[in-house]
Amino acid sequence: MRLHLECIDLPDPERHYQPEWIQIENKHFPTERVPIDNHQYGKCVFENCTFVYSGGPFGFFECELKGGCVLVLTGSARRASECMQAFEPYLRLITP
Repeated sequence: MRLHLECIDLPDPERHYQPEWIQIENKHFPTERVPIDNHQYGKCVFENCTFVYSGGPFGFFECELKGGCVLVLTGSARRASECMQAFEPYLRLITP
C-alpha cells in the first residue's frame, strides 16, 4: 500500500516561524516503533510497524506500508480522537 500524507507546518516569515522536523529518506523499518510527530519520511518502507502519533506535524512521501502496521494515538491526538468519538452521534465534523 502506498502512503502519501502531508501535514507539515509551513514556514511563516511574518511570525519568524520556521518549523523543525526530522527528514528521513530511503529507509526500511522492519517491526519498529516509529514516531510520526515532527518527522517527514520519504521513500521509506514500513513493515509491521507501530506508528506513534501525539498530534504534531508530519509528512509521508512515496512511502510503502507492508504487513500489519498499527497506529497508536497519545497526548493531544488521543484526546482529540476521544472528543470526536464522544460528539460523533450528535454533530457533523467540519474541517477547514
